[in-house]
Amino acid sequence: INTDGGLIGDGHPVGATGIAQIYEIVEQLQGTAGRRQICDPRIGLTHNVGGCGGTAVVHILAVS
Repeated sequence: INTDGGLIGDGHPVGATGIAQIYEIVEQLQGTAGRRQICDPRIGLTHNVGGCGGTAVVHILAVS
């Protein structure tokens, strides 16, 4: 679920999409996402593919 609109909502800025994804997950986990806030998030996952699909990065963040 792209609570912030995903890459379309961000305009897909080259090099910044991964950081935007992490930022959104951190806001969700901290409970500071405003109108986008989901109820009681515990775990967040981001996935980003770079280049022509030659690299893929997955981050999993959790509330401790």
